[in-house]
Amino acid sequence: MVSKKASCRALDTNQPDKEDIGNLWLYDRALAATSCGIVISDARSFDNPIIYCNPAFLEITGYSQDEVIGQNCRFLQGPDTDPDAVEQIRQSIRIGQEVRVILKNYRKDGTLFWNDLTISPVKDTSGKVTHFIGVQSDITDRKQAEETRQLMQFSIDRAADAVFYIRPDGTLFYVNDAASQVLGYSREELLALSIHDIDLDCSAQVWQSHWQQVKEGGSFKIESQHRTKDGRVFPVEVTFNYLKFNDQEYNCAFARDIRENKQAEKALQRSNALLKAQQESDPNGVLVTDETGATLSYNQQFCEMWQIPEGVRQFGDDKIILNWVLPLIQEPQRVFSQMEYLEENPSLISREEIHLTNGRVFDCYSAPARSPKGESYGRIWSFQDITEHKQTERRLRQQAERERLVSGINQRIRQSLNLDEVLNTAVEEVRQFLACDRTLICRFNPDWSGTIVVESVGEEWTPASAISIQDTCFHESKAHLYQKGRIRAINDIYNTDLSPCHIQLLERFQVRANLVVPILQGENLWGLLIAHQCSKTRDWQDSTIELLRQISVQLSVAIQQAALFEQLAEELAERKAAEAALRRSKQALKTQATELKKALNDLKQAQLQLIQTEKMSGLGQLVAGVAHEINNPVTFISGNITHAEMYAQDLLELVELYTEHYPQPIPVIEKHIEVIDFDFLKQDFPKLLKSMEIGAHRIRQIVLSLKNFSRVDEAERKPVDIHEGIENTLLILQHRLKPEAANINLVKEYGNLPLVECYPGQLNQVFMNILNNAIDAIASRWDASASRYANANDALEKFEPEPTSEHITTHVATPSHPNPRIIKISTEVVESSPSQASNSEDTENEKKVVIRIADNGSGISKDVKKRIFDPFFTTKPVGEGTGLGLSISYQIIVEKHGGQLECFSVPGEGTEFVVKIPLAPSALKSAQTPIQPSSKG
Repeated sequence: MVSKKASCRALDTNQPDKEDIGNLWLYDRALAATSCGIVISDARSFDNPIIYCNPAFLEITGYSQDEVIGQNCRFLQGPDTDPDAVEQIRQSIRIGQEVRVILKNYRKDGTLFWNDLTISPVKDTSGKVTHFIGVQSDITDRKQAEETRQLMQFSIDRAADAVFYIRPDGTLFYVNDAASQVLGYSREELLALSIHDIDLDCSAQVWQSHWQQVKEGGSFKIESQHRTKDGRVFPVEVTFNYLKFNDQEYNCAFARDIRENKQAEKALQRSNALLKAQQESDPNGVLVTDETGATLSYNQQFCEMWQIPEGVRQFGDDKIILNWVLPLIQEPQRVFSQMEYLEENPSLISREEIHLTNGRVFDCYSAPARSPKGESYGRIWSFQDITEHKQTERRLRQQAERERLVSGINQRIRQSLNLDEVLNTAVEEVRQFLACDRTLICRFNPDWSGTIVVESVGEEWTPASAISIQDTCFHESKAHLYQKGRIRAINDIYNTDLSPCHIQLLERFQVRANLVVPILQGENLWGLLIAHQCSKTRDWQDSTIELLRQISVQLSVAIQQAALFEQLAEELAERKAAEAALRRSKQALKTQATELKKALNDLKQAQLQLIQTEKMSGLGQLVAGVAHEINNPVTFISGNITHAEMYAQDLLELVELYTEHYPQPIPVIEKHIEVIDFDFLKQDFPKLLKSMEIGAHRIRQIVLSLKNFSRVDEAERKPVDIHEGIENTLLILQHRLKPEAANINLVKEYGNLPLVECYPGQLNQVFMNILNNAIDAIASRWDASASRYANANDALEKFEPEPTSEHITTHVATPSHPNPRIIKISTEVVESSPSQASNSEDTENEKKVVIRIADNGSGISKDVKKRIFDPFFTTKPVGEGTGLGLSISYQIIVEKHGGQLECFSVPGEGTEFVVKIPLAPSALKSAQTPIQPSSKG
């Protein structure tokens, strides 16, 4: 209250008297009591701050006084406050003029309210504006009601249906735009008419009835016909509503053009008729239900299939029809569970078989009826009687099973030659397939006594094989019939023409019905295939009889096949015995042939060795004899040549003494001195003796080499110097190595070899053969080269280049400038690794002497190299080679010395022979196991 008084005093700065103060207090109480919100702002201060507000203002805005005082009234505005109204307020304040506006304002809590605001200026005695008084009223309810009314009016004016406000006398009070458009009148023309002018079915009497009905009920709906201005008539659906406003009664009628509805209804009726015709023409039973499961329609076939009588159909009650159908189904609970599942899942398609109690089978197909948007309209059920189809299917399945059974037995007959296995499997599968109690095969002996060969029987029945069978009358009365192929089917043993003794026999087997099929072998009755039904009588079907007949045929084949196999097995046993004897004979002949071949080969080797041994023995003896004969005179000459030198020296010294003491000889001596050229004789005679000594020594060396090469006195193994043997061989071949012979350069790369235990003479023979072949290869290559050189020289002599052509210098190798002819001999000691030693069956490392003899001759081709160690193989012309050199060399190295002889060759470049001999005597393996020659490329 103090603040309010202060605010009131702020209106006038002059100090009022007590009477004025009382009046101001009365004014303040009056402002506080008013329901309008009142604010006073100071126009003299910046931004016109509020200096007073009454409680109604605070209640309308929701603010407190402290939050309002000092604020500008703009704080109540929002983003959607009308800017034109705000601008109008500003203009009025600017010119100090009163203004009234309606605008949106917002309370403190953010809620909207409509403000009816009047702003009035307060001027002092001089006419200057000092304050503004704002009076506002919350007109939100009135504004919303006005907007609602406007919206309703707008909705009615813009409604798609025609709207008529009709007075009790039938005249029109109001029409909307749709009524004008659909009837073709203007609004003024329609308001001048009555309802009787536009509604053909609404006469004055009918209208009074409608008026009374709508007044009592408040609302009702009818279908009628309206006529347009141009006379066209169209159907409408009219809804009448009773209204009373300001004590005036009205009938608000909404008229909807239902021409499209009528056309759609007609189309729907046509569609329903077609659907009904389609249902009736469907050979299957058809049932249509809606989305709730209620029955909509069904065709005549459905009623006939489910045997629904006419009286039940006329009720049209789903429960009555359901109660009629329910007892016909074998498993009603399963069927209705499926229906409930489909109701819970309306989008599913279902197909199942319904089995009835009378044996019929229905194929039930169900599909949902759905809108394009997936909305469920219901479900269509189609029932097809597939009883005959199922029966046919069952017959075909049984036929297929019978064929599979027969085929399986046939397949086993082909795959198995064990008759007992085939028969046991057959009776077991036949019993399982026929579902009978016993199946057996009885075989007849030559005296017509029967034996049960195989049997398959249920656990609760006595095996027939345990019962002794004595049927003396079978041969006399029944055998000839079964032998002709008779098949006997007995459905009940007590209702047939069986003899009492036969019935008694079957009773022993607990038989009530049996089926007997013969098993024939040509025209002979081999046995019977019998099926027993012990638990009850049985009506044997034709298909069952045919099945057993086919199986009996297959078993006949199996029996015949087993007999043939047994006969064949006997023949095969005899044949195998004959073949075994033949194989033993062939093996003996083969062994004998192998032994003969080996003996022949040994004979050839022995002959070869004998020839070579005799040859080398004779050659050695010849060489030794020649060497001995030469050695005797050479020894005589060599032994006396020293004395001759001494004697000659003494004679020459004596002649010198004579010359010194008798310087003037007699004429005859002097003449003789001149004749014999005594001075030359003195000088040349010692040289002559020295030359004779050197020649004698050379002869002794040659004799020694011949003696060492022949080694006649060295037939056993002994340590020798390999290099000495090579040198002796080269000395003997020196005449083929000289420049005037082959002009071959020898390259020796001798290693540090210890003495090697070997057969010296045989080893020298190997060196001789390899070196001879090397010399021949070099000579062969260079003879061919010389021929090419000669041809090339002839061509060069005949060739004369033209003066204008470019001169080309061609270098051709000639015999005067040949390439070097080389034989390279190298030796070394190597240690074999364990892997290499294993090839020669040695488990420990061993040392070997390796001799390599290489030449740059013509080389050896691959085809020839494969045979170079074969006896009597040679590439030399007839008369120049025996083909035994390398073969004998191979035997000497491999068999005599336990070593290896290898050949490496490249045609046109040369050949290398490698001889490997073990140092240790224990490594020697004499020719106990032949070793294949090695000729590597």
